Amino acid sequence: MHWQTWSVNMPKKSPEPLVLDAWALVALLFGQEPAAAVVRELFATAGTVGLPLHMSWINLGEVYYTVGRRKSMDAAEDVLSDILKLAIRVHEPSRKDILAAARLKAVHRLSYADAFAVGLAEKLGAVICTGDPEIVGLSTTIQVMALSRA
Repeated sequence: MHWQTWSVNMPKKSPEPLVLDAWALVALLFGQEPAAAVVRELFATAGTVGLPLHMSWINLGEVYYTVGRRKSMDAAEDVLSDILKLAIRVHEPSRKDILAAARLKAVHRLSYADAFAVGLAEKLGAVICTGDPEIVGLSTTIQVMALSRA
């Protein structure tokens, strides 16, 4: 299934898990529309219908340093604290997850951090929510909910 035109109107029964990469959260944090509105709605939906949202600590680290660079490290700490209060499960990679990401990096044109997001989506059988062109380009192999900052 391809999610280029995926709707946030979630089914009431057993929604598929979603993995957010750093691109999706950065779009939300910096108000980059229309992606920010979609991610905002995903978090709202997660709280009301139990939509499973997931993220790798590696990708959350990307968000942290991006906010630190663009704003300040104090802002990055505040953002991290706020994100950890949201309806999202943050996964710490195991040795197996690290090697899976390394294999993905070896085979695909991805950043190493993106490989963790893709690896987590594969592990969970989840849809990955991103606007990152390197990940969107994998939509023939994984389920992608493509966002845009247009």
